[in-house]
Amino acid sequence: MRQFLIAFIFLLATPLGMAQQEVKLQNFNKVSLASVYDGDTFKVYLACRYSIFCKAIPVRVRGVDCPEMRGGTEETKAAAKAAKAFTKQFLRGGKILLRNCGRDKYFRLLCEVKVNGSDLGTALIKHGHAVPYDGGTKTL
Repeated sequence: MRQFLIAFIFLLATPLGMAQQEVKLQNFNKVSLASVYDGDTFKVYLACRYSIFCKAIPVRVRGVDCPEMRGGTEETKAAAKAAKAFTKQFLRGGKILLRNCGRDKYFRLLCEVKVNGSDLGTALIKHGHAVPYDGGTKTL
């Protein structure tokens, strides 16, 4: 537990301007779903003993971009709702594992997300809810 807290504090204390390869990426195994915002963003509770660290933490799925819930056309909003529903069902399907977590430009955890050995990002793309995304200019 102590190692987890030290790793988590280090992750949060890393300057935003550091290159991703300079930061050691973290894995989190004891995760429970708090809420789903859209297809590629949700909040989790990380296992912890001290209430100051037991807040819902935002997570962004690494490598994908889903339609946004706000703005855009009605068609885009409908696609965003479908992606959100898919992600919610996927995350409720078993044990959530967060792999290779760093931080994105909005201070969220940026992670590969696995449930029962299946990758959420891959599933979102396969089912037409997302496109590949590397952090550059969005295509959706």
